[in-house]
Amino acid sequence: MSANEAWRVEPEKQDDPIVHEPIQHLGWKSLFGFTNRKHLPFLGGAVFFGIVAGLALPAEAILYGLVFNQFANFGSGAITGPKLLENVSKYCAYMTAIAAVDWFANSIFFVFWLTFGELQARSARNHIFNSLLVKDITWYDTRRSGIGAFLPTIQTYETLPAS
Repeated sequence: MSANEAWRVEPEKQDDPIVHEPIQHLGWKSLFGFTNRKHLPFLGGAVFFGIVAGLALPAEAILYGLVFNQFANFGSGAITGPKLLENVSKYCAYMTAIAAVDWFANSIFFVFWLTFGELQARSARNHIFNSLLVKDITWYDTRRSGIGAFLPTIQTYETLPAS
């Protein structure tokens, strides 16, 4: 037996219903399958700060439009230079404030989503672990895949010759 043949993994048998279960077409709602009541404040905070962060971009676009309108008014002679400077300075202060709010909202948005994702992962791990704990020990011995099936398989192969 060659070195390549010794480490070849046998393909799964088609009669194992757990391995060959048809994959369901799941929607985006399945992302929240492990959500419980303790996770909802984090999800709510993430959605809220996501909306706040999302509204900052249109607000900035409106302010840019107002600034360019001031330039157009100055170019047409409707306002003077000092009035242009005053109006543009005011709009620049507004843009700075909106940028600061956007930065803060995006930071908190990230923290909430990261925390929510970690809570979801922990919930999924706990659910899987608890499901595995209630299984009968014979279930693990009859697996055709996984570490329980792999170890006896590699222990029965001949030792590979040293290269």
